[in-house]
Amino acid sequence: HTKNGGRVEGIRIDGRNPGHILLRNHLKRLRSSPTQTLLLDGGTGEELFLRGVPDDRKIWSATAIVHERYHSVVEDVHKSFIDAGSQAITTNSYGITPGVGFTDGEEVKRLVGVAGRIARGAVVDGSSRESDPVALVLGSLGPQVESYRPDLIMKHDDGVCAYRHAIEGLYPFVDIYLAETMSCFEEACQAIDALSKFYDGLMDKEEVLKHP
Repeated sequence: HTKNGGRVEGIRIDGRNPGHILLRNHLKRLRSSPTQTLLLDGGTGEELFLRGVPDDRKIWSATAIVHERYHSVVEDVHKSFIDAGSQAITTNSYGITPGVGFTDGEEVKRLVGVAGRIARGAVVDGSSRESDPVALVLGSLGPQVESYRPDLIMKHDDGVCAYRHAIEGLYPFVDIYLAETMSCFEEACQAIDALSKFYDGLMDKEEVLKHP
């Protein structure tokens, strides 16, 4: 890509974004040697259940986002992973999908935004400055249908539309997106196409992108 005055082929990237800087530093370190690692977090859902969040077999760990009284538990789980050495935490948004009953796109955007805000709060709390995160925030994009069921995936355009809601809701809070448990090529393509369309839309508005 050609760079000119902070622009990359017409895209303006905010090079001062602290999450971007942290991600860039991690990528540089990982490329420097095959022995370098990036330590992610553990099973957020199971940890939430261990800490008293009801094990709802319908919406699973999304319970902790739907009910505000559990938000502090979610943040505590994120912080516990950071304290244990995690260099990246994952938003508790995996289960906020049509496949478990969240069929209203605006509700999905709102709820994943809550998950993103909690995660962002966990990585800046305790840092020397609010702008200096202690870990990356990965925006979880789970399957839009039941996990491990490639036979149930949506038609392509419907899946792209569903992923867009989650992508838009997470965008203000995350450093990078994480498409999890992709059970087949088509499912992964839906997530990738949704991301591509979302960023194309930002470029059309000539917005400064917060992600590299």
